[in-house]
Amino acid sequence: MNPRIIDWSLIAYLSLGWGSSFLLVTLTLGSIPPLTLVTIRVIIGAIVLLGIMRIQGLSFPEDKRWWGYFTLLALIGNLMPFTLISWGQTQVSSSLAGILMALMPITTMLLAHFLVSGERMTLHRVVGFVLGFLGVVVLVGGEALSGLGGTTIIAQMAILLATSCYAINSIYAKRLPRINVVVAGAGTLLMGSIMVLPIALLLDRPWELDVTLQAALAVTALGVFSTGLATWVFFLIIARRGPGFLAIINYIIPVIAFAAGVLLLNEPAGLNKIIALIMILSGIAIAQGIRRTPVRTQ
Repeated sequence: MNPRIIDWSLIAYLSLGWGSSFLLVTLTLGSIPPLTLVTIRVIIGAIVLLGIMRIQGLSFPEDKRWWGYFTLLALIGNLMPFTLISWGQTQVSSSLAGILMALMPITTMLLAHFLVSGERMTLHRVVGFVLGFLGVVVLVGGEALSGLGGTTIIAQMAILLATSCYAINSIYAKRLPRINVVVAGAGTLLMGSIMVLPIALLLDRPWELDVTLQAALAVTALGVFSTGLATWVFFLIIARRGPGFLAIINYIIPVIAFAAGVLLLNEPAGLNKIIALIMILSGIAIAQGIRRTPVRTQ
């Protein structure tokens, strides 16, 4: 079954939420160190989803094993990638980071082939994902690849590790027993908050920080839109469509950034950008337009 309008709407929100996080992180790093930044956004996100749980009259599952699941989801899907990307962005250009992040769909496809029912690595999916990745390289600018290696190699590896965390987390979430997606998101962010808060208090001493109004507003937006609500949408997409569909988000985010630049900032849309856009959209269409085996929904 091909994705429906609601599925593309969810992907669009998650693309905007996660895509804008790179800018928001940049606005905060001047006055908030990476570890404290992760702590604040996870805590705010947890508060948002706990509030939604209360409004909907939901509760956490009685099975204690779920707290172990939540802990792993928080570690692999939030704490590790958030910290790695925040730190990596202090040394790596946003263009190179975008290319490195675009490797996530390919990593997800390889892992899902072996671990998720209905996510077979067919020829059209391979072609679609590779075409989409090459489109991202063209869109961002091939000159960004000149930054590979060199003195920032560790930061680059950190971002690559973050993409692997996202890929593994999406597959792990798909293989878990069924649960309400709001509860899954709230439990994950709650455990993430509990794990990271003591470390941030010990290492960063956040009460001594001089936080600007800009940074405070940015981290609040990160917590509400790019963490809390985005985590809810993440679990909803995984339940409806699976990790393979979710993975294309790393191709859609550069497209949104390109469109915003053209429409809002009057940036030129050169021929190479148009070609890149066609490559990315064609790659997504090839990878998602043909489904031999429907993805099991929850």
